[in-house]
This record gives sequence, structure tokens and C-alpha cells, in this order.
Amino acid sequence: MKTLKKKENNRKNLELALLISGVLLIVFGLVIVTFLTPIYEFILRKALEFRPDSESFKAWRSNNPPLDLDLYLFNWTNPYDIRSASVKPIFKEVGPYRVKEVKEKFNLIWNPNGTISYNVRKWFYFIANAKMNKKLREDLVTTINAVPLTAAYQAKSFNYFSKKLISFSISSLSSMHVTKTAKEILFDGYSDGILTALTNFPLLNVKDKFGIFYGVNGTTVEGVYNMHTITDEHFGRQLSWKHKNSTDFYTGHCSEIRGSATEFYPLNIRKTKLIFFSSELCKYAEMDFDSEVILKGVKGYKFIGDNIFDNGTLNPENRCFCVNECLPPGILDVSKCRDNSPSFLSFPHFYAADPYYRNLIEGMQPNRSRHQFYIIVEPKSGIIMDIGAHMQLNMLLQPITGFSLYENVQKIFIPMFYFTQHMELKDELAAKLRQIQNLPDYFNYSVFTFIASGLILILWSACSVFSVFYKRNELENNVYAEAIPFTEKTPQSL
Repeated sequence: MKTLKKKENNRKNLELALLISGVLLIVFGLVIVTFLTPIYEFILRKALEFRPDSESFKAWRSNNPPLDLDLYLFNWTNPYDIRSASVKPIFKEVGPYRVKEVKEKFNLIWNPNGTISYNVRKWFYFIANAKMNKKLREDLVTTINAVPLTAAYQAKSFNYFSKKLISFSISSLSSMHVTKTAKEILFDGYSDGILTALTNFPLLNVKDKFGIFYGVNGTTVEGVYNMHTITDEHFGRQLSWKHKNSTDFYTGHCSEIRGSATEFYPLNIRKTKLIFFSSELCKYAEMDFDSEVILKGVKGYKFIGDNIFDNGTLNPENRCFCVNECLPPGILDVSKCRDNSPSFLSFPHFYAADPYYRNLIEGMQPNRSRHQFYIIVEPKSGIIMDIGAHMQLNMLLQPITGFSLYENVQKIFIPMFYFTQHMELKDELAAKLRQIQNLPDYFNYSVFTFIASGLILILWSACSVFSVFYKRNELENNVYAEAIPFTEKTPQSL
């Protein structure tokens, strides 16, 4: 009797346990459904947390492996016809010349307001490629001589006598164009009479040679940067440069420092615009959403920069990017942040620029697939999946009053060089990004499993109760049917 009672209690406890477990699983599943977004955001923020021992910090502090940087020059084939209005200057692209680039952050200061201050240092390394290095040493390139052009441009507002003196010095010591090896123009630098004369005055702090990258290897990029490090909607935002939240290069909102510091972007990116600040561009840039793409199984948002050099033609608000005069769209006057040299940025071959620039010269062949500036980011985490960075430096050649070297020259924007840099999605990062994107699906599968399991347990418990009830009822019916009928005694037996 005790054994039967014990079994009965065990059965009831099991049914209760199944019922409670089923209810808890359903409740747990419903909780996940209700708080799915906050849970996902919490996990994502923890995974991307920026701290001294995190993977994101290590990758940010110094890019390893180094990035390939392809450099192209333009050979000016008819420089002696520059004063002939009927003959267009002809330029032919030469290159690429590939080097490795490393950006290193140092002098790190972790601020209590959730930001980090730092300096940037760049290193360039020649690749171990004999053919490429031979091209650098042997390719002869004719290009504009930036030294006298910059000197004349800086002195264009001087008084008559000062300009005459400088003009005489420039004409005596230098030339309008030079023919040098690619390595001299890019890295080793070349001597110029003006520089040689100026180096006799140490207080001027003038380099002894001119080269596009001469003397910059291992040097510090000017200014202290400050970046937001908390993983929220402002993650990776550039807050200041040179301890200011604006620059002196442009006016109004065009001088503002806004957007990403280029390495990280905020969480939950929308299909609108992607904004970053670049000290090399001397301004912030707005990238426009283009399309959704799939890279190695990861969905990304592609943003393009076709309009980042607009100066008000496409968007009137960008008119403050005009300096001195408003030129047709497609180039950016960066003279103020390039030591007041006549420097203008564009995309390679004046891609996405007004035809005005290409019509001044010959040899430009803009190509969307080769020259478009784009960024592809993973929309949930803001992690960069792919970059195609392309930028061209041009110098304005025009008649400068008072300088005989530039009398009667055509007004053209001379393409000096451009660079291209790609950062492709690595397999290891692609696997992690797939996990990030699939995490909500994993949650949904878990919810389905929890709710389905809960219903099964509740059904099991109900079936168990029903089964016991049915058996007990059947047993009672059988006992009643098998009972002995009542028989009355006859009178004779009394």
C-alpha cells in the first residue's frame, strides 16, 4: 500500500515538474522575443568594446599586416608647348609603384570622458620586388616643378618690387618643369636651386630637396587627434584635431570636424550617408549610400564618394568649400592646408569631376571601377569590410602677374600623382561578421526551441494526468460491473 502511494506521489511530482518546466521554457522564449534587440545590442557592444586588451584596439593602434599603397605618376610629354594655346598639354599615366604603409598611433591618453587622444605616425616600406624597385629607379618622368610654382603662388600678392626680385631669383635658380626618376619625385627627392639657396637660412626650416613623400617616412602627422571610444551611436567619431573641433581652412559648417576618424563607424548604420573626417582631405567628407552588397557571405552597405568634392553646385550648403573662387565641381582647393601651395585634390583622372578639367588637357581616362572612392561597412557593427580609396593631387598652373616664368602659360590643373589603396575583407573577419549577422537568427531558433519544448512538456504533463484519470475511471467501472448482485431471501427460508 505504501509502495503504491509512493509511486502516486512520484507521478504527481513528475507531472508538476513537467508542467512548471514547460511554462518556464515558454516564458523564457517569450522574454527573448520581447528583449531580443536589447540583448543583441548588449552582446554586440561587449564584443566591440574598445579597451587596451581588445582585438579592435590592437588592430587600430597599428595596422598589421601593412596596407599596399599603389602610386601613379603622370608623365608630361609636351611641356614646351605650354604657352601655345592651340596645343593641349598631354599627360600619360605611369606606374604603379607599390609600397607598404603602416599607420601607428602613439602618445595615447585614455580620457575619463570615454575618449582617447593620440598622435599618428606613418611608415612606408618598399616591397621585396626587384622589377618594381627597378621601375622606381629607372622610370623617367617629366612633371611640373612644384618648388618655383609654390614660391610664385605664395608671393602673388606681394608688392611690385618684391615680386620682381623673387621672379628674377626663380627664373635664375629653377625651371617650370623637371625630368626625374619616379623614385626621386616620390621618395628620394630632387635638388632645386631655390631650396639650395633657402637652406642657407636655418631659421626658415626648409627641406634641402623636394619629393612628394620626401622626409615623411616615420614622421608624425601634424596635430593631436581625439576619438570617441564608447561603443554607441558615436563610436569612432573624430571629436577634435589639434585640440580644436574646427579647422581654419574653410568657413561655416565646412570647417567643422565631424564624422568618423576613418577606422571605426557607429553601430546600426542606416542607408543614408557615411561621414568621416580626414586631415589629409583637410575636411569632413560625406559618402552617399549606393547599394547592398554581399562579400564572403556577409551583407554590407556600400557608400560612394562621388560628390565629396562638391563646392555648392550640387548642394548649395557646400559653397563654403570654395576658396578664393568657386570652380566647377570635382576638385577641392586644399592650398590653405598645404603650406599655401596651389594644391587641389580630385579623384584619379578627374573621375566624377566636371568635364571642364579633362577638356583642358589630354590623356585623362576616368574609370568608375578603377577610380571610384567607396567604403563597404557591416551595418550592425560598423566594421569596415572593404575600402577602395583613390585620390589625386593636382597643381594649378596659370599666369601669375609679375613672374616671367609663368607669363602666357595656359591655365590648367596639372595631375601630379594619385594613389589607390584597397583593404579587402579577410576570411577570419568575415567568419566573425557572419556570426554577428546570424546571431538574431540563432536567437529566433532558440525561441522556437524553447517554446516548442515547453509546449511538449506541458502536453506530456497533461497527457500523463489524463492517462491516470482515464485508467482510474476505467478501473472503477470494471469493479462496479463485476460486483455480486443482491439476492432477496424466499419466505420459505424464513
